[in-house]
Amino acid sequence: MKIRCVNNTGESLRQFEYKSLEKNMMGRFGATGYSEYNQLTLGREYLVMGIIIFETYQGFLVDDDGFISACPCLLFEVIDNKTNFNWHFRLIEKDENIYPFIQAIFGYPELCSDKKSL
Repeated sequence: MKIRCVNNTGESLRQFEYKSLEKNMMGRFGATGYSEYNQLTLGREYLVMGIIIFETYQGFLVDDDGFISACPCLLFEVIDNKTNFNWHFRLIEKDENIYPFIQAIFGYPELCSDKKSL
């Protein structure tokens, strides 16, 4: 799956909040209106390594020259929606320390099967 960065600020995520927030308030994406996703370059295409379903939103695991980061999917547009045929899916169990913050994972087998990778 390939995506293109169309926004890289917390301010751009404000339109997707459930309620109006002051600029300094943390929203459901874990960002304020002042937050910046400096690891993302506007217009750059990224390879999606996985999709994580967080408690309040979905995030893409993007490969930025070997550095993998989770970013809100609303910062991107999908330019190629084909995923690897080998992608897996895993629901996060309630006894895992990342629950309920992360609730599900799509991605490569290693990502989905290793409960300690997140």
